[in-house]
Amino acid sequence: MKLAGNSAPIVFVLTSIAWREAWKYRDRAYRYCLHDIGHAWQALALAARAIGCDSFATGHFQDEEAAQFCRLHEDEWPMLIVELRGASIPVRAPDAREAVWYGGHANQLSKETIVYSSINGIHDATKLSNGACRGISAAEPAPTGSGEITLPLPASSRRSFGEVARMRRSALDFQGGTQSMSLTQLSAVLAATARPLLADFASARFIQLYLYVHRVDGLQPGVYRHWPERGELERIGSGDQRVAAAGLSLGQQLAGNACVTFSMIGDLDRAARAHGDRGYRYVHFEAGAIGHRLYLGAEALGLGATGIGAFYDEEVHRYLNLTPEQGQVVYHFAIGYPVPDPRLQA
Repeated sequence: MKLAGNSAPIVFVLTSIAWREAWKYRDRAYRYCLHDIGHAWQALALAARAIGCDSFATGHFQDEEAAQFCRLHEDEWPMLIVELRGASIPVRAPDAREAVWYGGHANQLSKETIVYSSINGIHDATKLSNGACRGISAAEPAPTGSGEITLPLPASSRRSFGEVARMRRSALDFQGGTQSMSLTQLSAVLAATARPLLADFASARFIQLYLYVHRVDGLQPGVYRHWPERGELERIGSGDQRVAAAGLSLGQQLAGNACVTFSMIGDLDRAARAHGDRGYRYVHFEAGAIGHRLYLGAEALGLGATGIGAFYDEEVHRYLNLTPEQGQVVYHFAIGYPVPDPRLQA
């Protein structure tokens, strides 16, 4: 098999076992699996960059061929291929002989698998077969706009990437009260989300961020839309958003206790026009990638963060006054001052 990135010194194939999450999250678990792949992709890509390597992700490949090549069980699905290149990776002349399998077998979690027909249906619809795996299409450019608030120069951090990556955790909750983050800190984490993603499906972006601002110095509480091209915020709603953010996030108080909470709105229609049903995966990969950058950006600035996959979809759309053409909510996220986790105490 000739996988994408076959000339790279190191190639990672990221896989997912959906029913491992479905026992708890049911049909919604497929979204979480795709988010996790986006997080894992950025964990690899950013760590590679920290040691001087380039990376590139490929989402457009033949699913069954990749699964057979990696000797996967039928319940483990290849999702994304990430290749690394760089001066710090020793490169030898390619061996012309047939590839060697060095042994080992994929784990089988259980002899019995509970079938979630909706998950299997979505996954099958987004597969690429030999006949369907044509060249990837260019997506229409993302909508552009502007806001009345220009973000200041981002705050900086002296912490090393290694320190930040090792300390990153999902916050259990956030300290409410009066403690605020600065506008320069918010500018920094937003700037991190706007940097290019290196993938065959990422020439155009499909996610737009909406912010529920609770406690950010220099920014009135309200709902804002981020326009990354201009580094601006557009205010679309005023007033205290703590109750609304928590309520929309399935009643989870951490979304109201944070300094700022995000709704990631995915343009699934535009993704589908460019990539067919496969675009559904790409939107969620991008959301997970943005989430990982928010995690690291918050940690680097002395804050905490957590991803929130549970929310009331239609209520979010109504609250933000979104039409179907503007997209659908795919992920929530929160940043603030974390409550200490007793499990991490010495």
